[in-house]
Amino acid sequence: MDNIEVSKILEETADILEIKGENQFRVGAYRKASQVIGTLSKDINEIYRQNKLEEIPGIGKNIASHIKELLENGKCREFESLKKQVPSSLIELLKIEGLGPKKVKFLFEKFNVKSVSQLEKLLKSHCLENIPNWGEKSVENILKSLKLYKKYKKRFILGEIYPLAQDILFKLKKQKYIDQAEICGSIRRMKETIGDLDFLVASKKPGKAIDFFCRMNEVGRIIAKGETKVNVVLKRNIDADLRVVNPQSFGAALCYFTGSKAHNIVLRRLAMKKGLKINEYGVFKKNDKNLIKKAGEKEEDIYRLLGLSYIPPELRENRGEIEVAQKNQLPTLIKSSEIKGDLHLHTNWSDGDNSIEEIVEACRSKGYKYIAITDHASNIGVANGLSPERVLKQIKEIRRLDKKFKNIKILAGIEVDIQKDGSLVLPNSVLEKLDFVIASIHSSFHLSREEMTKRLLKAMENPYINVIGHLTGRLINKREPYNLDLGAIFKQAQKNKIALEINAFFNRLDLNDINARQAKDMGVKIVISTDAHNISHLSMMDYGISQARRAWLGRKDVLNTQNLNAFLASISRPFRI
Repeated sequence: MDNIEVSKILEETADILEIKGENQFRVGAYRKASQVIGTLSKDINEIYRQNKLEEIPGIGKNIASHIKELLENGKCREFESLKKQVPSSLIELLKIEGLGPKKVKFLFEKFNVKSVSQLEKLLKSHCLENIPNWGEKSVENILKSLKLYKKYKKRFILGEIYPLAQDILFKLKKQKYIDQAEICGSIRRMKETIGDLDFLVASKKPGKAIDFFCRMNEVGRIIAKGETKVNVVLKRNIDADLRVVNPQSFGAALCYFTGSKAHNIVLRRLAMKKGLKINEYGVFKKNDKNLIKKAGEKEEDIYRLLGLSYIPPELRENRGEIEVAQKNQLPTLIKSSEIKGDLHLHTNWSDGDNSIEEIVEACRSKGYKYIAITDHASNIGVANGLSPERVLKQIKEIRRLDKKFKNIKILAGIEVDIQKDGSLVLPNSVLEKLDFVIASIHSSFHLSREEMTKRLLKAMENPYINVIGHLTGRLINKREPYNLDLGAIFKQAQKNKIALEINAFFNRLDLNDINARQAKDMGVKIVISTDAHNISHLSMMDYGISQARRAWLGRKDVLNTQNLNAFLASISRPFRI
């Protein structure tokens, strides 16, 4: 059982407890534990073997014992008992944005709603519209969320599946009879959602490779098994294929099965114009069955023979990359090693798990040269938002720690809420004392396109804002982006020298790749930050980098690739105002 599986069981436990109306502190403990385990950078099994479960932040003795039971037996008696007390279909309803445990409990007790189909029927019956805490607008929004749920329920978020895919790949590469192994498909292109997993190996002993894959602990059941290909369903309920090819065709197969389909179609057309044909085995001369020498071992060979510079997997979406590669003008894409600091970090001053000092230590160990502490300033009663008085108090603490820590600059920042009318929850007299200000929306998500755009444009007139955080507000597979005139927002950002964020948190990735590329093309600078609420979240930076690469961003497009002095100059107010 891996981190994500343990995390999901803890989250489900919290959901069941809340549906049952149990003590909120107990519910919160399980929910916090789920979040922490789900984003740990270290394998939970390794932590268990070291007898250090209770050293994980937020994991007490009771929950540690449940985790131990899960890892030893694959199940937990308390969880199994709780599952019998609530219909399992109610847990599925919680995946729909706008339906929390309290509403699910109400629907079950009042209308006996136990399934998605029953929910949809009830919502369309208009029975809920006159009930307190529901209303016509609420019903309309849940119906929209239901449509989104049905659309994406068979797709997995990249950050949920990527660690699993890497674990499987690592095991494949360790086998002596496997010469090469790679992940293919949409996960290699780092798409934000994944339908299934595709693995490719080069081996002269395909039978042994197939058998090893089938015996992996991650495999739930085998669907179809042949001499060079096997299709399985993993225990995480995602389909996975393994293909075994001859080493001389590995590069061609890797290119072919990485996709995208649209990219491959253009490659084949280009090959035909050159009197060639291309498939998963290599590149051939037209009407000749013999492989062109060195036309299949490496991906680079495929692109070279077609007159193209090598195209990184993240760009293979048929968005102009082939035409640019013909001119040898593809950008040098940003790399994780070029990030000099994380600029969106929460601590236990608001809704984070760690102290400022712990966050600083963790960031320093990653080699960062600067960071911004950006706890919430909110007036909507959530996230333990900082009042003006607490902001000033935190600034003093950050100044003290900045003097204490060497080789890393600690900026006093804030994530300040943008209110419905476009004003900020903190006065300028407080904002002017901060080094770095992120402005974000955390409420009133369902305004009209005109209202939401006007709201943001007004906020962006504030001279103290450095960055707009998670601009579109989407939650992958769960909440659609706000209805916004992005062109107007990007124009304002460029004019006022406000950067836009690629929020690297695994279920946000906001801006997405398409929006980030449009922003870049309009002259807007980008920052990539994790929105970390726990030190384990710092590793999510790589997901943000992947979306920046898909957006064709290079080092110079991203502010937090700069050295400290250049970065400070780029956010200084005389420069911006």
